Amino acid sequence: MRLPFLLGVPPRLSPSIRQELSRLRTFVVREDLACPPELARQLASLAHRMQREVGVLVSRHGTVVYGLVGRSWPGLEERLRGRRKGLLCGLRLVLAYNQALSEPTESDLDLLERVRLDLLVTVGHRKGTPTEAWVSFLDHRGPRVEGPLALEELETVRSTERIRSAEAALRRLPGDPEEDRRVERAILVGLQVPGRDGWSTDGTLEELRRLAETAGAEVVDVVLQTRARPDPGTLIGRGKVGELRSLVELEAADLVIFDEELSPAQQRTLEEELGVKVLDRTALVLDIFAHRARTREGALQVELAQLTYLLPRLTGRGVLLSRLGGGIGTRGPGETKLETDRRRIRARITDLQREIATLSRVRRTQRRARKQARMPVVALVGYTNAGKSTLLNALTRAGVLVEDRLFATLDPTARRVRLPGGGSAVLVDTVGFIRKLPPQLIAAFRATLEEVTEADVLVHVLDVSHPDWPMQRRVVEEILADLGAGAKPTVLALNKTDRLPAGEAQRIAAQTGGVPISALHGIGLEALLLKIQQVLPEPVTRVTLEVPYAQAGILHALYEHGRVLARRDGPEGMRVEVEAPCFLVRRIQALLQRGLSGGDEGGPPPSPRSPLPWI
Repeated sequence: MRLPFLLGVPPRLSPSIRQELSRLRTFVVREDLACPPELARQLASLAHRMQREVGVLVSRHGTVVYGLVGRSWPGLEERLRGRRKGLLCGLRLVLAYNQALSEPTESDLDLLERVRLDLLVTVGHRKGTPTEAWVSFLDHRGPRVEGPLALEELETVRSTERIRSAEAALRRLPGDPEEDRRVERAILVGLQVPGRDGWSTDGTLEELRRLAETAGAEVVDVVLQTRARPDPGTLIGRGKVGELRSLVELEAADLVIFDEELSPAQQRTLEEELGVKVLDRTALVLDIFAHRARTREGALQVELAQLTYLLPRLTGRGVLLSRLGGGIGTRGPGETKLETDRRRIRARITDLQREIATLSRVRRTQRRARKQARMPVVALVGYTNAGKSTLLNALTRAGVLVEDRLFATLDPTARRVRLPGGGSAVLVDTVGFIRKLPPQLIAAFRATLEEVTEADVLVHVLDVSHPDWPMQRRVVEEILADLGAGAKPTVLALNKTDRLPAGEAQRIAAQTGGVPISALHGIGLEALLLKIQQVLPEPVTRVTLEVPYAQAGILHALYEHGRVLARRDGPEGMRVEVEAPCFLVRRIQALLQRGLSGGDEGGPPPSPRSPLPWI
């Protein structure tokens, strides 16, 4: 919960003083200055008029984050403690005592150490005029105090060098186990462009929140910016970047995650402006995939996607990544660090592509073996967290990991399933899809996604309990079309119907033509298997055919749509033993019979080179 700007303000306070306290928010402190004399005078004046202590918490960018009155600041210490893992909290406290002496008290020094303030500046006053100041900060021995200082001497106290030395000392101390377990605090940012599809909405930001939590982040705030068009430099505009920087300081955020894909220049600009790590949706999804990949193939595919994403973003990643220039003053060192990194990444990408191609050949061999065994393949596809792995476990007892998280499983799993009318099929679980699926992932996982394009039937698992299931269905269908599998026979499995009100599942089934199921509770699975069996291609049969030379064009259909096992040429024709779908065998046998009877009214039998339009 976000704290108000003013803390500890007494209920009965004149409007003029309350307004003056609120104006402290507009005060800007120079980043390398511990405390400007103007701020000390203003706080001393307020402390005299209110007859109590008055202070402010200032960020490293110089903005005032909180205004403090008295000694009771509910919720503040819990808010400040552990803001930045292993480091100072990023805020300095400037506090005006209601007395002439300003040497920090033991309780204030204890607060400095407990919450790891950047600096503690205490100011004394006499009738509203500052008298002296003390500056306290941490080092390896604990709090260190400098003072008393005249008001003019405050301008000579530089905060940057003291903060750097304090954080260097903290890094050398043993880590706090509780602090080591602290998760990263993230702010989510979306851009809404009215009248244009594909940009952020409340629903897509909620999905981004789930992605961030899956990656292990704690979402502390969500920002949705509305603009007529995206800003080319910062995506959300300079003014909104300033507001976002204040929010980062207020919430002690460790990273900012954008719902849209950022260009390398936008990412560098935002990191410089915000002072924290900046990720886009693509980088977040890649990070989740890197944590979820378990098999060798999955790890290679994720690494390929990450390197492809990183390659254009190398420029500006540190002072060592300098440009390779020409002319006087630039010759001598040879290849720069940036060019070396690029060359190594390109070489690694080539190696990964070669290894993935080898694994892809292994998969093709496995698919060829299934085809030779006349085993139909059914691929489970759908939006992430729709329940594909749960359905696979329910139908085959595969024991695949099932969690209520996005991308819980990445690596494809194949298991045999018995069909109601006899026979069996191979059921393949595939990686889940998501809105704005990174193109690097589609390219890297193409070998795995071939299971979708080579399957005989697709089972589209749809979470109908999700409020935005029509969008999820549309996203999956668009990705399938991009993969070249949009025209495949598809069975729509309406999952998680146990979460719907009575009658809602039947209404959605009538609207979509899907099969209502609950994979978790085993409801509707027999009806689903029966539907799958109905749309599977006809089984393959083995026959021996006598094909006259006059109808040799039939061989083309047999080679293309079946498997010729043996062929023996005779004086009148060819004797072939083939495995082919039943419908094809029936049609060829009918055509051969018409050829033997001299044709029919539909015309003469096809010549050896004529096409067979009925195939």
